[in-house]
Amino acid sequence: MRAGSEGAGLEPEPTRVGRTPVTYPVGVKVVRALIAGTVLAAALSLASGAGASERATTVLRLDGVTFRPEVARTSAQRSRGLMNRTRAPKDGMLFVFPETTSGGFWMKNTLVPLTIVFFDSSGTRVRKLSMVPCRKDPCPIYDPGRSYRFALELPATDTRRGATIGSRAALGRLARAAT
Repeated sequence: MRAGSEGAGLEPEPTRVGRTPVTYPVGVKVVRALIAGTVLAAALSLASGAGASERATTVLRLDGVTFRPEVARTSAQRSRGLMNRTRAPKDGMLFVFPETTSGGFWMKNTLVPLTIVFFDSSGTRVRKLSMVPCRKDPCPIYDPGRSYRFALELPATDTRRGATIGSRAALGRLARAAT
């Protein structure tokens, strides 16, 4: 601040560029606040994991036709699934388990109706179920009643049969990478 302007806070100290004095009307506190806000927004964006570029996909074949589902390989990804999404991905989400498993899925905080297709380790369908959104407990459990290695959630409007998924080699690679 210039001498004599203390308390008024109206004129910042000029900076010189070459021989020309330049006065910046934005104070240091404002710049710091803008930087802090930008850093906070970036951190929140990364923490949410909501960016489309962060969603892993893979190329597989469903009933012999190439498709590209999102992949949930880790326990955290499988737990989150398609929760809080306003739209299901066109080619769905494939849940990959490290071992053959059993038990069901639920639709808690899932906002869109889905079809779920359960597949064994060779990519053959073991069960197909329709699931509806659930916002309040108790939410129904959608259990195939059989063991499975993969589960594919698709938009409820998807008309594909979902009889087979593959290739076997691709499924093997996904299964080995699952945790």
